[in-house]
Amino acid sequence: MDSFAFCGLSGCKPVALSGGDSGKGLGLKAAVGLASRCRNYPDDVKKVQEALNRFPPLEGGPSPKLVVDGIVGPKTSAAISAFQRKQFGIGKADGVVDVGMRTDERLAGVNSTYSSLPAEMMQHIPRALSIINISRSTISAARTFKLNGGGGFVGFGEASWNKVVKHFQVDKFPDWSSQLDWLNRIYIGMETAIGHIPMGMILLADEPASSNEGAFAFTFAGGYEVGERNKTYQGIPRGSVYLCPKMQTMKQDAFAYVLIHELAHFVGPTGQTGVQVDDYGYRHKPGYDALVPWQRVHNADNFAQFSFDAVGKPFNLKEHLLS
Repeated sequence: MDSFAFCGLSGCKPVALSGGDSGKGLGLKAAVGLASRCRNYPDDVKKVQEALNRFPPLEGGPSPKLVVDGIVGPKTSAAISAFQRKQFGIGKADGVVDVGMRTDERLAGVNSTYSSLPAEMMQHIPRALSIINISRSTISAARTFKLNGGGGFVGFGEASWNKVVKHFQVDKFPDWSSQLDWLNRIYIGMETAIGHIPMGMILLADEPASSNEGAFAFTFAGGYEVGERNKTYQGIPRGSVYLCPKMQTMKQDAFAYVLIHELAHFVGPTGQTGVQVDDYGYRHKPGYDALVPWQRVHNADNFAQFSFDAVGKPFNLKEHLLS
């Protein structure tokens, strides 16, 4: 699996877009609107209503959001026209979403920036970064403890080594130091990808209108690699971690947990390499404890679990109502 959408207690699923044959629209069967040519099939109308609701008012989205009822009434018709005026200008607003035409394609596209989510979401980033930074410090302390033969750095160093072993079983590898290097590289990538390191790029974006309903976030394996960032999957750029509207329902630590999980996929190798950070198991599902060492160091949930253990706050998804 090359794409990963975090769906809460059910785990991850592959990214699945609902666009039409061209991969550029919402997958409508017929036009939606109040014009005589519009068939207004309920499923089509719901797709349009849901897509409009994904856009913030600054980009022409409705405020308040539409009721997704599959019926084209005055509010839905007005919302289509308002979206068209904002996106294409007054002369281009006819209140109709025609199959495969500009409004259909734009509604299926990516709404512009992560900043369209509530401001409180941005306030969670420092918490996520602090957890990532502590994770790196824990790995460094574990290395120092091991290099000293287990002496001269007991206490924090010993506890750090035990946490690394608990989550990644690096003691089972012939070269434990190389595995610590691998773990550290993944965490450095996380810091860089969300802008902590000055040369980094902020690569968070809003969920595309046509994808992953019910997910909290999704991304592509190795999407952070320079050669991958401009590639697309059904028109969706691979070089982002996409935050879905459902993320707004999370508490601060739940946001950090899901972000770290998805970043592990994103900054690791691509899916074509066979050594990407995958989803071999989840802490909250059976089989996690049976993962072999190689799977553990290539498993996104191990990175998220280790990170919260490193800050002394073991994370249980069920406590955060991620269902």
